Amino acid sequence: MKAFPAEKVRTLAIIGHGGCGKTSLADALMFVSGANDRHGRVDAGSSIGDTSDEERERRISIQSHPLHMGWKGHGLFVIDTPGYADFVGDMVCALRVADAAVVVVDALTGVDVGTMRAWRFAERRNLPRAVFINKLDKENADYAKCLDAVRTALGARCVPVTLPIGAQADLKGVAGAMSGKGMDSLAPDVKAIADGVVEKLTEAAAETDDSLTEKYLERGALSPEEVGGALRDAVNKGSLVPVYCGSAETEAGVAELLDGICDLFPSPADRGPVAAIGGAAVEPKASAPFSAFVFKNVTDPFVGQLTYFRVYSGTLSSNSSFFNVSARKTERFGHLYFIKGKEQISVDEIGPGGIVAVPKLKLTAVGNSLSSEESPVEFEGLDLPKAVISFAVYPKKAGEEEKIAAGLHRLTQEDPTLRAARNGETKELIVSGMGDVHIAAAQQRLRNKFNVEVDLRLPIVPYKETVKASAEGHERHKKQTGGRGQYAEVYLKIEPLPRGGGFEFVDDIVGGAIPKGFLPAIEKGVRGSMAAGVVAGFPVVDLRVRCYDGTFHDVDSSNMAFELAGSKAFKDGMAKARPILLEPIHILDVTVPAEYMGAITGDLNSRRGRILGMEQAGELQKIKAQVPLAEMLSYCTQLRSLTGGRGTFEMEFSSYEEVPAALVQKVIAQYQSKKEEK
Repeated sequence: MKAFPAEKVRTLAIIGHGGCGKTSLADALMFVSGANDRHGRVDAGSSIGDTSDEERERRISIQSHPLHMGWKGHGLFVIDTPGYADFVGDMVCALRVADAAVVVVDALTGVDVGTMRAWRFAERRNLPRAVFINKLDKENADYAKCLDAVRTALGARCVPVTLPIGAQADLKGVAGAMSGKGMDSLAPDVKAIADGVVEKLTEAAAETDDSLTEKYLERGALSPEEVGGALRDAVNKGSLVPVYCGSAETEAGVAELLDGICDLFPSPADRGPVAAIGGAAVEPKASAPFSAFVFKNVTDPFVGQLTYFRVYSGTLSSNSSFFNVSARKTERFGHLYFIKGKEQISVDEIGPGGIVAVPKLKLTAVGNSLSSEESPVEFEGLDLPKAVISFAVYPKKAGEEEKIAAGLHRLTQEDPTLRAARNGETKELIVSGMGDVHIAAAQQRLRNKFNVEVDLRLPIVPYKETVKASAEGHERHKKQTGGRGQYAEVYLKIEPLPRGGGFEFVDDIVGGAIPKGFLPAIEKGVRGSMAAGVVAGFPVVDLRVRCYDGTFHDVDSSNMAFELAGSKAFKDGMAKARPILLEPIHILDVTVPAEYMGAITGDLNSRRGRILGMEQAGELQKIKAQVPLAEMLSYCTQLRSLTGGRGTFEMEFSSYEEVPAALVQKVIAQYQSKKEEK
């Protein structure tokens, strides 16, 4: 299979709220275009997109699925994306390499929270968009009501270009506003909507060019050819969002959507040069040096790891090589593939706009830039949302720790919003992601792909210990068991340091009370006790320890004896120095619609949060607060519950502060309980 010319390529993502029918639309596009000989069905488990066990079981898309089809001499590269917030990372990656987006809206539920989230992400990328109102064949589907909701939420630039013929179970197809085909068959209420549509489309076309504006004002109309070309410019500039309609399940309106994608969406050539780091730009031409961007990794049960990238310039042939600019290494490969469900279709070459999969790459990862070695070019990386929830991972069977770590490493390579790392303080293996369902899906994939079962628990909060006062500690270590004994005596003074001051060990010995050679052993003993904690077993920080006196024995003193004495002297002094617990405090940024401000601030106050400020963030409100980490472990779930999924948040570590005295015993009890669970 040869590459399509750049002018005949369309690269787009299908986005929208979870359950709106994106994958069903992708299946319909593949069938109607002839790329698939049967119409896959999500409910029947035969979808060409949702191929994993986890997707079929949950009946939702968990990852994006790049598809390829042809239509009327055009090559279409379509990425079906997940709609649920937990899997937003795959949608972000898809939009990163798309030239346009089709926003699917459920005619029954209208513009939902996921619709707006997808719309905003596409808007940030400045992508041309079209809307497809889906499920018009369903009972209670109301086209007029849904179109009004679309225009209210997404703007008046959303103008219908197809309209439904019939409604609900009697949906027979769609009419074309510009072509006039089927317009006589519209129901009266839809006919009323259609009356002003041609004029709106003509006005949108006229506004793209001054000469067209003059012609429109003089003649009061434009030719179909003039309108068609200008509408494409309007869509590319974002001044027009064409609205299509139909049913993915019955295929009504799908062919017309394919026509619209080819006629109105931009080609790579229309989008123009692509900016790269350092001010460079690549021309989307087949004759230009090769460049591409990696946006997806997936482990295929038949061919192993598949790496997906979008070509921005040049032509790449099978059985050749490319230069990985990010890794600064050349990598050879064999076949290029289009993926159709579980089928791999071999491709001879791929050009600008094309999306292709390459198996068994060893050096190439998501976010990497690829190019020719002679003309290296690097693109901006992925701007991915930060993880919002974390769990500690424990094996159900002893001895499978390495297997779990290897599996999680593979999963994080496939999903860049999934994080896995060992907490150096608590020693727990922590997996972080975009929500409960995201983490649960990772747990399921560990079981299905890597045959390993894990338990998920709330992570241990990394508390610390310190002191609020100065105090002295003393220990005389004396042991005589026959033969050489053990002897060491140590006097220490413990002093608090400012928060973040760390640890200082000071030699204040005078007169040779303790030989200098034993001081490292004393410090080692102190550090050992600090690591194990005194109050509740958490590391001790922010203090100074002065060793100011002691005694030794010429024969019985040793490093071991002074290490033990140093450890016990520290514990003695620590107990007298008003020890306290410190807890990690995070800065929290919550973004919500204004109507939820009261509920959010009330909830944050109940979590011992301190509101630092509020500000407008576009149409939304942003709340900044300081909140203890211990109160935030399940915040993601609560925020979604309070806001109907419309709230988002980010948080980062700020400082350590004293745990309120009333909570200390509760913290100690919880920590001891978690230790016993291990």
